[in-house]
Amino acid sequence: MPAGGGTTGRYIRRLLSTDDNGTPPTTGALAEACIARRLLHAGCDLEIELETPNGRTCDFEVSLNGTQFFLHVKSPKLPPRTRSTLPSFLRSIEQVPRPFLVEVDWRNDLNETQLAAFAAEARSFVKEARMGEELLHRDRSGRVAGNVRIGAPVDGNRAVVAVVAFDQPAISRVGRLLERAYDQFMPGGENVILIMTDDPAHDRLTDLALLGTYVERWDKLPRGDRHVAHGRAQDGFWAGQRFNRSRVVSWMPIDSEHKPARVWFRQPDTPDHELRAMIAGVLGAE
Repeated sequence: MPAGGGTTGRYIRRLLSTDDNGTPPTTGALAEACIARRLLHAGCDLEIELETPNGRTCDFEVSLNGTQFFLHVKSPKLPPRTRSTLPSFLRSIEQVPRPFLVEVDWRNDLNETQLAAFAAEARSFVKEARMGEELLHRDRSGRVAGNVRIGAPVDGNRAVVAVVAFDQPAISRVGRLLERAYDQFMPGGENVILIMTDDPAHDRLTDLALLGTYVERWDKLPRGDRHVAHGRAQDGFWAGQRFNRSRVVSWMPIDSEHKPARVWFRQPDTPDHELRAMIAGVLGAE
């Protein structure tokens, strides 16, 4: 944290302080404090909580060597991920010759026999499924015991299994935050939206909310030896001409030492090279 009594230092300490009841700072306050510290360590000058012409607030104006942008920080409340490693009973799905990311989840109370039945049905499903399709596996009582979803195309010729599934409510929640940040844009400068979360897998969640979920495209030729072309649905924040003042979005884990930030630029030639390099550099993107 910056030393002394400067405005930014006082602001960060206020974000990180507990209230009179001893309640710790919210995730949103922690996110703002973390990005402020990163920007200061990168040598940036910060202006904080700028009022916009429509009466809203922009979190930061960030300046470095005469280049500047406005930064809007959002930290969605998302359910925690309960699993991070692929169990052995699902390894067989990765042998299926389909170039898809397969998102899998299941009930914690399933025994070995039930898990084996789930894996067998999941394999059969992945062999025939199309992009975006989902399987609900049920036990003998009819309860949903697990689900499998074809999430995205992948490089290579075999399925890749992920034990974290990004359902539509989570994608929509991030999308709503992108829209809320857009309402806080400052005129006369480049506005950057930063999504900060506590899970290093949420860069892909931000990607889906921003660019749209994956769908099969029959108006395009498939690449390489693929039989079907894939593209994005029109449900993304940047779909078509929607929110056309937004040109830069980033994601960063709150614990940013374990995974670099990601930055998406809407167009290949804007903003200019100097500003693009400055944004990516100060946010710690690879």
